[in-house]
Amino acid sequence: MLEVYCDSSYNKGEDSYIGCVMLRDGMQLHQSTTKVPDHPQNNLECELAALNFALSLVRIFSAGDKEIVIYNDSTEAVKDFQGRVKQVGKAFSGSRLSFEYIPREKMNQAAADRLSKKFPVFFSSTSTSEVESFSRREDVLSDIARNGSTVFYLEKVPEMSTNKKTCYRLIVRTMEKILSDDLLYPVKKGGPGTQIKAVEQIRKDISNPEVFSSLKSKGVRFENSYFLLTDETWGLRGTDSQAYSILPSSIPHRVICDEVDRSPQNLFRRAERFR
Repeated sequence: MLEVYCDSSYNKGEDSYIGCVMLRDGMQLHQSTTKVPDHPQNNLECELAALNFALSLVRIFSAGDKEIVIYNDSTEAVKDFQGRVKQVGKAFSGSRLSFEYIPREKMNQAAADRLSKKFPVFFSSTSTSEVESFSRREDVLSDIARNGSTVFYLEKVPEMSTNKKTCYRLIVRTMEKILSDDLLYPVKKGGPGTQIKAVEQIRKDISNPEVFSSLKSKGVRFENSYFLLTDETWGLRGTDSQAYSILPSSIPHRVICDEVDRSPQNLFRRAERFR
C-alpha cells in the first residue's frame, strides 16, 4: 500500500509551500517541501495544489501498488478530488486510488504540515509525555478542585507579538488564584520547532534553582501538577497521544487537554462542580 500525506501553508503576499510524506507498507519512502506554483489566492487553492503534487509523486514512486491513498486535512480539497477520482485514477491502472480526509494532529499529517512551513521536519531531543483528556476524568478535575493542584499553561501576548516573533506568558495557577504570570518568552517565528523552542526555554528556566525557588515561594507546587494544552500551544501535540511539556520530565506531572474547548476557562469551569 502506498500512502501520501500532503499539506500546504498559505502565505498571503509571500511564497506558499507544500509538504509531503510518503510511505509504502508503513515505511517512510520520501518527504519533501515544494513551493506552490503560480500565485495562489487562498488556502483552498494551496491544498488543491498539494493534492496535485501528491499525485505527481505517486506517478514517480508507484510500483504496481494495489492500493494508493492520498491524505489531506482540508475537507473541501479532499471532496473536490473524491469527485474526480475515477477520471484521475485512469492513470493508475491496476491500482485502487482514493483521497481521504485526516486531522492535522495525526502523526504523518503533522509531519507534512511541518514540512509545508519551508523547513525540514524537526525532531527535538526534548522528551514527550502522554496527553490525557480531562473531559470525563473526574479524578483530574476533583484533584484540581479539591487538592489545589497547580496548573501550568501558556497564553499568547498579542501586544508583544509581531510578524516575526510570538510572545508567550507563563501562567501558573490553582483553582483559587493565579500564582505567577510575570514570566514572558518571546520566540522568533520560522525555523524548526518554534513552539518547541519556547518549551526548551521554559524548561531551562524551571531547572534554574533561582527561578524554581522563586516560583515555590509564590506557593507553586510542582509535583503532581498539570500542563494544560491550549489553542496557543496545540502545536506541541506532535502525535496522536504525545506532546511536549514545558515541565522537565524529572518533575512528576501530567499533560491534559480538551479536544474541543481548549481554553483554561473550560478546565476550571468543569472542575468547579467538584469543589
